[in-house]
Amino acid sequence: MNKKIFKIALLTTIATLSYSLNAQHVIGTVRAIDIKADTDQQGGLEGIRFYAANKRLAEFNPSNNIFVVRNFFEKESYFQGKAYFHNSIDASEPAIFRKKTSIYSDLTVSGISRFWSNIGIGIASPQEGLHLKDKNVRVDGGGYQSWGPIVLHPDVDKNGDDIVSFRNSQNSEMAKLHDGVLTLNFNSSIHSPGMLSIRPGTSNSQEDIISFKNGSNQEMATLQDGVLTLDQIRLNVTTFPDYVFASNYTLMPLDKVASFIKTHKHLPNMPSEKEVIKEGMNVGQINTILVEKVEELTLYTIAQEAKIKKQDKALKLLEERLVELEKLQTTKK
Repeated sequence: MNKKIFKIALLTTIATLSYSLNAQHVIGTVRAIDIKADTDQQGGLEGIRFYAANKRLAEFNPSNNIFVVRNFFEKESYFQGKAYFHNSIDASEPAIFRKKTSIYSDLTVSGISRFWSNIGIGIASPQEGLHLKDKNVRVDGGGYQSWGPIVLHPDVDKNGDDIVSFRNSQNSEMAKLHDGVLTLNFNSSIHSPGMLSIRPGTSNSQEDIISFKNGSNQEMATLQDGVLTLDQIRLNVTTFPDYVFASNYTLMPLDKVASFIKTHKHLPNMPSEKEVIKEGMNVGQINTILVEKVEELTLYTIAQEAKIKKQDKALKLLEERLVELEKLQTTKK
């Protein structure tokens, strides 16, 4: 009876194994355990999958070379070719590296990268969010944007090398900022398409002076409290009133000049007081008009001189006639 029960159990076990291991699945043991799929070589999506607690832990699918393993690598793991770490099995579980990761080749990131700690480039123990040592920062085809203040603090180690250097494409220094002094090299300039504000002092002190010096450090001019002090000034103008001396220039008669002054309270062609106060004094314009008025005054003076000479000549002739008349009257007596 026991032998009969044993045979029935053995047959049941064989039937169960036959159900679980069909013709396309073979488990063979020679010196290792080989698990083979697609033994009929008919292709398809045959693969090997491992489950535990009804959760798929690993999948090996040779048709598209996908190897998925959901587990921890407790020891060294070697990946030849490409290794993909993604969340294709469970979208809520991303790939996480909790221990030190060393990459000895190029690292390419095509998505969004987030770093919650300091990043060191050329330095083992970074002290800032991005810490570079003996490296340059380069941006191609983009720009540097900051949603807060831009702070340049070159001398963080207090070695005295606090220099901000501005260089061109040939790596030649165009300007530098050192100890609060901005130095422009030869052929460099400051160009501002809008308002350029220079504020040397924060209060009405005696030290808020803008000094202009030459290459020998000699002072050429100073600007203090709105007063510009310099040896000479040269203005670029487009015209000068030599036209006053042209033969076709019409000199306003003095009686009309007097009438204009009485009505407008200023000379002809000269801006009014109201205009100058509102718009400011155009030094080049005012000086040109002043030269015009001086030249007109010169013409008035020449004309008056000619008139005076003519009158003097007529007066002298009249005096001579009077003398002759007096002589004739004396003779008749």
